Amino acid sequence: MKRHHLAALALLATAGAWGATFVLVKSVIQRIAPEPFIFWRFTLAGAILCVFAAMRGRFTRALLRPGITLGLLVFFGYWAQTRGLLTISPSRSALLTGIYVVLVPFFQWRTSGRPKPAAWLAALLALAGTWVFIGGGFEARLTFGDLLTLGGAVLFALHVVLSARWSKHETATALAAVQVLFVGLAAGPLAIFAKPTPWDFRVVAAIVFTAVVTTALAFAALMWGQAHVTATEAAVILSFEPVAAALVSIAFYGEPLTAAFFIGAALIVGAMVLSQV
Repeated sequence: MKRHHLAALALLATAGAWGATFVLVKSVIQRIAPEPFIFWRFTLAGAILCVFAAMRGRFTRALLRPGITLGLLVFFGYWAQTRGLLTISPSRSALLTGIYVVLVPFFQWRTSGRPKPAAWLAALLALAGTWVFIGGGFEARLTFGDLLTLGGAVLFALHVVLSARWSKHETATALAAVQVLFVGLAAGPLAIFAKPTPWDFRVVAAIVFTAVVTTALAFAALMWGQAHVTATEAAVILSFEPVAAALVSIAFYGEPLTAAFFIGAALIVGAMVLSQV
């Protein structure tokens, strides 16, 4: 199988894993505050990635600047997304987060030229989908959780664009290690002031699972995959994330199936695909 196809599969697996995790994170942050959860999840994942990167001898000083920059985007993006999840459903969070796919072509304006007409239409579709999704009508309004989630989407779009620029096959694991560990360290000061963490089995299992599977493995796959596909290709593949999240949320979280949900979701997912045409 060609490396390009393997990279696409790696990104698809990453999107599926991240999407399926929305319900888990929604459940665990009812017991542990977002800040200590992010701290333990990313610090553990960063330590794992650092061990593998060190074994391969891939660390260089040149990785610090891009790693810390990407880490800042991930930290504030995940903090906003996780805080937003306290007040909105997993599928709503995932679909609003997925709007970052529509934003990628606009953030590439400087390097790739003016966005195509399809990108502008996709942006309008995404706005329409969001409007329907939050209830429609003249009184429809975004909640604070929605705004936090959309803010995270902006940061994730920047992350996709910059990752495509800085990711290289040889240093993918090391770059993932630097940014993931930075996220954990950045969350540390905030975690100190959070409410005490109940160290029961559910909390520990959730931290270990998200650290190993959906952070360490996922970010390594993301950096490696983006070294072999364009930012546009990566964005459209990663648009599977909200689809996976919605399916898992409906199956395991009891997400209600309403006409607004289906229409809004269809418009947003359609915008994601159209933005990459």
